[in-house]
Amino acid sequence: MWSEKTLGIISEGVTDQVVLENILYGWTGDKNLSITRLQPKENAPGNWDKVFKYCQSNDFKSAFSFCDIIIVQIDTDFMQRGEVSSEYRINIQNLAVEEVIIAFKSKFIELLGNEFYTEYKKEILFAVSVNEMECWLLPIYFPNTLSKASKTENCINTLNTVLKQKEGFYINEKRIEFYEKISKHFKKRLDIEKYASKNPSFNNFIQEVKDKILA
Repeated sequence: MWSEKTLGIISEGVTDQVVLENILYGWTGDKNLSITRLQPKENAPGNWDKVFKYCQSNDFKSAFSFCDIIIVQIDTDFMQRGEVSSEYRINIQNLAVEEVIIAFKSKFIELLGNEFYTEYKKEILFAVSVNEMECWLLPIYFPNTLSKASKTENCINTLNTVLKQKEGFYINEKRIEFYEKISKHFKKRLDIEKYASKNPSFNNFIQEVKDKILA
C-alpha cells in the first residue's frame, strides 16, 4: 500500500521536487505520503551534475535502507548546451522522445553499475523530463491543443503566454511558490493520466509509477 511506502526524490532542483511531490500526492490521494528530499537538500543548490554525482555516491546506496522507492529526475536540455564531460555525455541528437529517455536511463544504469541496478531496479524510478520539467506542466493549460501540450522546446516561454492571465505570474524565475500553485492542478489520478497522455516523457514516468508502485 502507498501509505506503507517511503519515497525518496533525487532531482535537479527544489521546483522539480515540488512538481513530483504533487504528482505523487495526486496519484495516491494521500497528502501525508512519506517523501524524503534526498538531492538537493532543503535550501541547497542543485543541477544536473549533482544528480549524476549523487547517484554514484554512497549516500545514494545507503538511502535504500530507509526509502522503499527512489525517484531519479533529470532534465535533458543540458545535453544540448555547453560542455559536458565525456563521463556524462549522451548523444541525443535527432532522437525521438522515447529514444532520449532510453538513452538517459541507460546512462544512469551504466553509472550505477549493472549489478547494483539489477538488485534495486524495482525500487528505482526514472523521471526523465524531455527537455525540461516545465514541459510536463503544458497539458494543464493546453489540454485541447496537442501541438503545445506535447512540446519539448521553449516550454517556459509557452507557459508564460497563459500564466499571467490564468495564475497571475510568470515563471522566468524558479520561485517555489509558483511551481507549487501550478502543480496543484495534479489533484487526482484521472487528471494526471489525462495530462500525462499528452506529453510523452511525462507519460513514460507515469507508466513507471504504474508498473512499480501502483499497489
